[in-house]
Amino acid sequence: MIKTKNTIKRRHLWNLLTVMFALAVLSIGPISMVTQASNETLGGGVPILVRTANLASPTGSVNPHGNAEYQLYSSGDREFECEVEDTSFPSGTVLECRINGASVGSAATDVDGRARLKLRTSDGDTVPVTEDGDLVEVFNGSTLVVSGVLGGGGPNPTPSPTSSPSPSPTGSPSPSPTASPSPTASPSPTVSPSPSPTVSPSPSPGDNDIYAALTGSTINGVLPRGYAAYEIHSSRTELEIRIRQINLDAGSQFIVNVEGTQVGTMSLESDGESRLRLRSDRGDNVPVITGGEVIELFFNGEVILSGTFSAANPTPSPTPTGSPSPSPSPSPSQARYFETHPSGSGMTPPVSTNARGEVEVTLNADETMATIEGEFHDLSSAQTSARIEADLGDLVLVHDFGTIGGTDGHFVTATIPVTQAQVDQLRAGLWIATIASQNNPGGEIRGTLIQHSDSADFDGDGSNDLAVFRPGTAAWYSQNSEGFSASTFGNPGDVPVSADFDGDGKTDHAVFQNQNGAGIWKIRHSSDGGTTETQFGFASDKPIRGDFDGDGLNDLAVFRPANGTWYVKKSNNTGYIILAFGLPDDIPLSGDFDGDGKSDITVFRPSEGVWYTYQSSNGAVAIQKWGIDGDIPISGDFDGDGKNDRTIFRPATGVWYVYNSSDGSFHIQKFGIDGDIPVAGMYDGDNETDIAVFRPATGVWYIFNSADSSVTVNAFGINGDVPTITQ
Repeated sequence: MIKTKNTIKRRHLWNLLTVMFALAVLSIGPISMVTQASNETLGGGVPILVRTANLASPTGSVNPHGNAEYQLYSSGDREFECEVEDTSFPSGTVLECRINGASVGSAATDVDGRARLKLRTSDGDTVPVTEDGDLVEVFNGSTLVVSGVLGGGGPNPTPSPTSSPSPSPTGSPSPSPTASPSPTASPSPTVSPSPSPTVSPSPSPGDNDIYAALTGSTINGVLPRGYAAYEIHSSRTELEIRIRQINLDAGSQFIVNVEGTQVGTMSLESDGESRLRLRSDRGDNVPVITGGEVIELFFNGEVILSGTFSAANPTPSPTPTGSPSPSPSPSPSQARYFETHPSGSGMTPPVSTNARGEVEVTLNADETMATIEGEFHDLSSAQTSARIEADLGDLVLVHDFGTIGGTDGHFVTATIPVTQAQVDQLRAGLWIATIASQNNPGGEIRGTLIQHSDSADFDGDGSNDLAVFRPGTAAWYSQNSEGFSASTFGNPGDVPVSADFDGDGKTDHAVFQNQNGAGIWKIRHSSDGGTTETQFGFASDKPIRGDFDGDGLNDLAVFRPANGTWYVKKSNNTGYIILAFGLPDDIPLSGDFDGDGKSDITVFRPSEGVWYTYQSSNGAVAIQKWGIDGDIPISGDFDGDGKNDRTIFRPATGVWYVYNSSDGSFHIQKFGIDGDIPVAGMYDGDNETDIAVFRPATGVWYIFNSADSSVTVNAFGINGDVPTITQ
């Protein structure tokens, strides 16, 4: 094994003659036949008056139920929130909230039967002034769903808190408004000495909350994730638990214990997720939880997830060097790259739109900083806002992209400090990205950030590694940010199918084996080193790597040339995809060509030079002529727009032809010679696929970096090795 590395910087300047020649030999006529507000504190500071109402069903039944809360701030700003839970209405049912018979707004139910309306005068919303005894009602059309009476606030204070003789609200003799608990520390008459827990000296939301990251061993080859949060509100206490990537049958039951005492049960949904929310204001028994207490989830008497509660929102360190830990990485086994492809279907209720986007988050090595990138395309109107929030029952702002306008755009890349709690929330799938427009001010597209890895990212940093599989010895070799590694897995002659099967964001060693004519997927999981074997397909089938259900995990998929049929076993436990799509001589491949975050079933027909793609977003078939017989089809996002581009490498001439999905233009690049193996991937960290080849004769990798058009040359491998990134 040769491990030398030499980087050569050079610019490829193409003259007109070369381009004209390439266009002439391409002989291709491209044909297209396809048809909440965040939980941040208001500008007025802490609330000086809070009224609440428990909302109950008029039938006297436990469900549905809800609560309403009205808050007045010293600035005069008002906030009203109305929430209904455990309804039996279909997702998207619009419910109307009324105060004393007058409509104040509406909200739609989500898949859990929950609807939430939140109005804030600081956001330009109309919030009526309320009194104790005001009636709050929620209707479905003309049918009363729940109702209750506001109370607990007392008389309204002076309507103009700004009439204080103090020339400035910062005129307190104390150098810090939080330095003294004495109500006399400020001359402002609005600083009430009330012992109400809502009059907190801290302006940061959630500072009194505690959380627990839930972790556990792999379950049937998949790493479970979870998060628990204990929250103290002005009118209630709340315990919320979210779990995902639970590879068990839908309907599986879990017992939740805190410090050995059962506090509730959970039932697994068909997508491997579940949620438990206990609230004191609706009669649930919510335990008092303090830091250091342990929470455990049991399945059939065994603990599958556990964690220890600690402070939820400690102040992030302003510099990654501020950590007292001598270790450069507090969790070296964890991947650090996350992405989402927001769409209209992610909104509640869904928004009918052709818009799409891509948001990416990459953590630094010690997980104290997050680099955030984002873009959007084809919004129905000009972009007005974009944000990343943590869904902790309420939405807590993580990052505000701001407004750049237009229907297409790229946000400025930002690097922000993050706490361990935020990292745990990110890994638990609680960060969501929302992009809004003039036509859809509440959000036009939305998506959940999840860990992502491809076929050659064994360290989980979001960039492709130099990695090969040696068929003669079943040895694996890789070079990445964690250094050089070598191991043996599989048998000589196996087909490498490395990908992230266990959901930890790192590529797993995996092979497709022939066992007496059966196709066996043998996987060694990077999360715990365990091995699983699954029979799926025949040995004569062609194994395909891809995430066809969009859950961040690779699915088991094969293309059967004998009948031109695809078989996909979805990793989210929602069943199978069986689709007759292709002919025996077609070349199967997958890629996200429609930008919805799911791999699309695709074939390239060499006899015609035509691509056929079954789009997962709408079931339409996209047909495009791009290539000739003998070309090698490649899927990659070469223009960085969040959609894969149809690309071919022509061995006879060593020329690449890229059809850019962003604008229909094309790029032609001579890079390679006959006999080279195309290994296009993201090597330079700019989130665009780089043109690259592996030369078996010399064991050398040549990478054309899209970031600066330089060329990187690495000797890594020998003749006969199979690059794991090979499609």
